[in-house]
Amino acid sequence: MTGGVTDWVEAHIDENAGFKAAGRSAENFLLIEDDKKCVHPVAVIGAKPMVQVADVAPALAHAIKPEFVINIPSKSIWTGSAIDLVHAVPAGFGSLGDLGKAVRLGDLAGYRNKEFGFFERAIGQHSNVQQFTRLYDLVFIAHRKRGPDLTIALIEAYNLSAEDVRHARTQYGAFDIALKMSSYGSVTSAAQEAARSMGAEAMMFRDIMGHLGR
Repeated sequence: MTGGVTDWVEAHIDENAGFKAAGRSAENFLLIEDDKKCVHPVAVIGAKPMVQVADVAPALAHAIKPEFVINIPSKSIWTGSAIDLVHAVPAGFGSLGDLGKAVRLGDLAGYRNKEFGFFERAIGQHSNVQQFTRLYDLVFIAHRKRGPDLTIALIEAYNLSAEDVRHARTQYGAFDIALKMSSYGSVTSAAQEAARSMGAEAMMFRDIMGHLGR
């Protein structure tokens, strides 16, 4: 765990965020004090471009466990195995903004990103999905009862473009479906063509449920 990234997070806590930094623990966790004067240990790591098990394991090896793990820079991709390890503590993970949400909810260790959770539940509970595996923070594999497994990449975009699809492919590798996260906006024809060119499909959430059943 790098002191520099912990210093950065401490320096960037907004005084109006509803919580404040209250020093460091012996494990070099950042101590966060909420508006009820409760103190929560937060681990800060500095993995890039990807957060792997080896990056989070040292922070979780102490007798005292963090309630939340922040990685700087926030744009780094979290692997599913690193997320699973953090959740098993249990602890939450995410950006400084996510930490603020977790503090406001009053549950740092149990914090889960609501958008991720929505897709995990909806796809994981589909009648034709036997199991659901998380490859990366925004990539899941739906293991179906009928039909081959489908790798689904969630993409945050208002109007899903060809560039969005190509960027996801560069970041995460091959996938079967580029799924637009927002219910607003559209999937452009260029995005659909870009997906087809790489043997995939681009679609809205309303289309994925029927696709999973085929």
